[in-house]
Amino acid sequence: RLREKVRSYAASSDTVGVFFGEDCFIAIGSILLITGFVNSTYKQHIEPTQLALWAIPLAACAFVVHGARLLLLDRQLEREMALAAAEHDLPLPKETTK
Repeated sequence: RLREKVRSYAASSDTVGVFFGEDCFIAIGSILLITGFVNSTYKQHIEPTQLALWAIPLAACAFVVHGARLLLLDRQLEREMALAAAEHDLPLPKETTK
C-alpha cells in the first residue's frame, strides 16, 4: 500500500511539472495551439510570449502547492515507517545530517 502511494505521488509530481512547466516555454505546441485558437476564434492577437509569461506565476503556485503536499507525504511516511518499525521491533534508519 505504501509503495503504491509513493508511486502515485511520483507520477503526480511528473504530471504537475510537465503540465504547468510546459506552458512556460514558447516552442511547445500547446502554447501555439492556444494562441492560434484565441486569435482565430475571438479575433484577438495574443503573442505566444504573452501567454508564456502569464503561465509563470501559475507554474510557481503549482510548484509551491505540490511541494507542500510532498512535504506532508514525507512526514506521513516517516510516521508510518516508525510505526511499522515499532510493531516489528526493527531499528529505525539512521538520519543523515544535511
